[in-house]
Amino acid sequence: MSEWIWTSNDTSWAINEHMSAIKKGLLLLAIYVIIIIALTPYARGNEFIGLMVIASIFIIIFIATIIHSYTRIRTIRKAITSLKRVEIKRGSIILETANGTYTASLDEITMCHKTMSVSRSRPYVYNIFIKYQGMEYEIPYLKPEDYGALKQVLKKHGKDIEQCP
Repeated sequence: MSEWIWTSNDTSWAINEHMSAIKKGLLLLAIYVIIIIALTPYARGNEFIGLMVIASIFIIIFIATIIHSYTRIRTIRKAITSLKRVEIKRGSIILETANGTYTASLDEITMCHKTMSVSRSRPYVYNIFIKYQGMEYEIPYLKPEDYGALKQVLKKHGKDIEQCP
């Protein structure tokens, strides 16, 4: 019997990295604002204007960093809620999501893939899309060797992955 299992563990690490970036950004922003408030009484004329321009630039940079990290976390959390685990065995597929676990026969689903270029060290990855009961689930950033294993298991069950339109 041929089986294939995929589990997502990388996303929790990425969320922790971005959360620490948000915390560091907020801490630096708070320290910077306190320093600016403390220096304001000592600045006169043009020094005050220069201090405020520099302060504004740094505050914008800190806020942009925090917003970027927050949006990345939302994107990663969306990926987590999609699929946590996929298992193919004995002609059926098991989809584990945050809402529960769904089991279906391979005939009840449609699968397609999109190839993505990531970087020079990792030339490409596959995003697999599984449609089941009107919902579209995604296996993000599947390595070429994992994609090959998935394709072999599906061929043994008489199913193929097509390129997404």
